[in-house]
Amino acid sequence: MTNLSNNEAAEIAGIFVNLGAPEKQAEVMASQLIKRAEQIAQERGISKVEATERLLKQVVEARQGS
Repeated sequence: MTNLSNNEAAEIAGIFVNLGAPEKQAEVMASQLIKRAEQIAQERGISKVEATERLLKQVVEARQGS
């Protein structure tokens, strides 16, 4: 379903944990982010990695109140 490995999903979940999410919630959030990144990549004709990076940047900026 996804081209991102389980390790990459775990790394994304780790980012959410570092931002204060409980581990189980972080795993769900990472899964949702990956699914959305896949949708964005397909819609915009960009790589899944680029879409994932953009979404993570938005999450971090939102968390910081930017």
